Amino acid sequence: PEQLSVTSEARMLDHCLQTIGDQSRNPVVLAFIEGLTHAQVAVRVGHPLGTVKSAIRRALATLRACLDGTA
Repeated sequence: PEQLSVTSEARMLDHCLQTIGDQSRNPVVLAFIEGLTHAQVAVRVGHPLGTVKSAIRRALATLRACLDGTA
């Protein structure tokens, strides 16, 4: 039963990740799945650090709303 819950949560997270655009999703994946710092993400995607931080902040808010069922 616990494993089923984890699988369900993973599917929901994947669904929610698909609802945000690539420009926001890629920095989130690099930071929270691959473990890069925001500065490393900025170098990797070729955007200024502030832009990356803003994109991550907006993406996390969107993900939170989707996971809470309010989006």
